[in-house]
Amino acid sequence: MHRAVHRTPRALPGERGRRVRQSAALPVGCRPASPNRCATDRPGAHRIIGIVFVDHARVLVAAGGGGPGSASFRREAHVPRGGPDGGDGGRGGNIVLVAEAGMTTLWDYRQARHFRAEPGGRGGRRRSHGRNGADLVLRVPPGTVVRSEHGETVGELLAAGERMVVARGGRGGRGNVHFASPTHRAPRHYEKGDPGEERWIELELKTIADVGLIGAPNAGKSTLLAALTEAAPRIGPYPFTTTTPNLGVFVSGDDADAEPRTALLADVPGLIAGAHAGHGLGHAFLRHVERTRALLGVVNGTAEDPVAEWRSVAEELRLHDPELLQRPMRLVVTKLDLPEVQERFPAIRRELAADPPAIGVSAHDGTGLAELGRALGEALDEAQRSETQQTAGREEVHVFRFDPLAEGWQVRAEAGGFRVQGRRIEEAANRTDFENEESRERFERLLARLGIEAELRRIGVQAGMMVRIGQAELEWGEE
Repeated sequence: MHRAVHRTPRALPGERGRRVRQSAALPVGCRPASPNRCATDRPGAHRIIGIVFVDHARVLVAAGGGGPGSASFRREAHVPRGGPDGGDGGRGGNIVLVAEAGMTTLWDYRQARHFRAEPGGRGGRRRSHGRNGADLVLRVPPGTVVRSEHGETVGELLAAGERMVVARGGRGGRGNVHFASPTHRAPRHYEKGDPGEERWIELELKTIADVGLIGAPNAGKSTLLAALTEAAPRIGPYPFTTTTPNLGVFVSGDDADAEPRTALLADVPGLIAGAHAGHGLGHAFLRHVERTRALLGVVNGTAEDPVAEWRSVAEELRLHDPELLQRPMRLVVTKLDLPEVQERFPAIRRELAADPPAIGVSAHDGTGLAELGRALGEALDEAQRSETQQTAGREEVHVFRFDPLAEGWQVRAEAGGFRVQGRRIEEAANRTDFENEESRERFERLLARLGIEAELRRIGVQAGMMVRIGQAELEWGEE
């Protein structure tokens, strides 16, 4: 026979030396604070005027633990043997991500990185159920991809209003009323609540747009976006004026009888040679092309060799993801208001050999913009037909599990003792109050029944060694 002495659990990840706290900027159910603040020099943050665009963040999410059950007995006049009446503990709050329309940056999650939901309440007398912990809702921009700390994709939030539970609250412990039996009518055993799930997750934002404007730096993408939409991007006569995607809504409808259609355009920062390998923030920029339905290639009409410059951009797309070049694409040659561009435009269009042919445009005098609007509508129609064919008959569903050891158990040696792992035994340890003799004896019987005690003896457990199961640390002893 052995004895188990409960030790204080070690600090949870992120708690060592300081408390894990919920950010004051993110109360339950509230949107994060406004991103209109000065930029930082942290990796992943791109400085622009008045706002910081952050497309990557790493945060710790800790769901609330379940509340403990109660070990109480009915006490009323004229009821001398009322029996157990301890209620169950409440469920801990979940951590929920929600995609919110209008959000365009993960800035707030670079400032506050630790989030904890509310724990469940304790069960009470007369079978009173403990209060459930409130869920903690974290707002993220549409287009956010969620990954585990090991880089595995858990899911993504594409449309406003979509929700994802990234950490589930712990189940409340059962009160002693559940453990009464004909042979044991006055149990004092109750369960503590399960701890809430806790993990690091990575958030990555990929801009969602109907059409992505791509081209070399200083090709005129931002100027073209401003001419087609009401957007007011930063425009300058030098490369890399745009360092973060600009969005604008394009409204077409030349035919008075036709219903106007809208499309979201994204001006992607300029791509240089080696962008697929990360040169010039290439990875950060190319990820925003992945979610576009169609592409608009912007060719700089004043470049020394416009065709070679465009082919370099197309090659970077191919090296990053060959599928990008299979999407509907139209080409435009910019700055057609300049005489030298007008003179060389026929040769540029002939050498590009695009199908349909490239369109010459000028954002300054409006030349070619109406034709470009019709071309964008045709490209989106192609994208719609392609998407319909790809989704027809597709029923495959992928389920991601954070916990690979869902069944069974295993014992491994570690410094000063052993670690027992397994969902069932860890849950039982976390629910057990080791100060309660009846609860402790019940847990010891479970160790014996599952064969864990025999395995520990086989691999050489000795009196005084520590056996860690879940959040419990037990000192092994012999009686």
